[in-house]
Amino acid sequence: MYRLISYSFCVMVAALVLFAFSPREHDETSSENFNVRRIQFNDLVTLSDRVVAVGERGTIVVSDNDGQTWKVTHRDDDVPVTLTNITALSDTLLLAVGHDSVILRSEDAGLNWELVMRDGETGEPLMGTWSADGQHIYAYGSFGKFLVSDDAGRSFTAQELPLFGEHLSAMDGGENDVRIMVGEMGLVLRSLDAGSTWDKLEPFYQGSLFGVAHLNGERWVAYGMRGHVFYSADNGERWQQVDIGSELPLYGHALSDDGKQMVIVGTAGILISINDRGQLIDTSHVSGLGTLTSAVILPSGHVVVAGQRGLMQSYQAHVAAWSK
Repeated sequence: MYRLISYSFCVMVAALVLFAFSPREHDETSSENFNVRRIQFNDLVTLSDRVVAVGERGTIVVSDNDGQTWKVTHRDDDVPVTLTNITALSDTLLLAVGHDSVILRSEDAGLNWELVMRDGETGEPLMGTWSADGQHIYAYGSFGKFLVSDDAGRSFTAQELPLFGEHLSAMDGGENDVRIMVGEMGLVLRSLDAGSTWDKLEPFYQGSLFGVAHLNGERWVAYGMRGHVFYSADNGERWQQVDIGSELPLYGHALSDDGKQMVIVGTAGILISINDRGQLIDTSHVSGLGTLTSAVILPSGHVVVAGQRGLMQSYQAHVAAWSK
């Protein structure tokens, strides 16, 4: 029974997957510059002058004009698999992960993709990957699944963690080999040796955490259900809640280049801005996309957001004000 309930919860973490698998026209993603507002996207990333996004039905799109137009570079017509996360390991190397423990790899900045791994029997999703150097890579996901690659994502092996099958939602790395992962039921894992060993931190929140970000130095932010945002200035030893004035779930974020500011996005198009002292700067909403799942900040000060109803570029004044 626990496994059934837990799996249902993981589907929610993947950002409204029920919507993602609702019926679509077969040729919906067949054009070069297709309508990105017609399907759900779960994550996006920037590299050089390109934005790459992943979403339902194995869809991967790229934009070379700051999100004005998009080109489809991957889709799965035979067995639709929702993709949950994309990570840039270099200016050309990308990894995308999703349901069925799928891992896709691109060496040309997202134009072509190779299937590295897939487990269609369990259907368990991977939720993300992370790497400090583009060579040693971690992949994580449902039921405590944790994989390690030492060859830039060409192959992966399992690594045991001090878990009881909890879902892992997000991971980030800081200075001095500090790594932090978060997950369901307030789970926080920390490594002080670059991921070789992990310890559970004392829970500071009983609900699920969907994201974690290293800002700079020893400063971190974690966030998740019911608008809960937490800030740590000592590499996760102590956490304090940041009052954002909302109880909307939060699912994704983007950081400024210097790690001094971040944007967190979530349900009902909410977009909040926080600085590296754990202070709320501003709150706004992006209309038309429903639940937001991810965001990237462009050099222009615009924000490209991904969500339940596609992709959109939105100018945010408080983001542009960071540089002032």
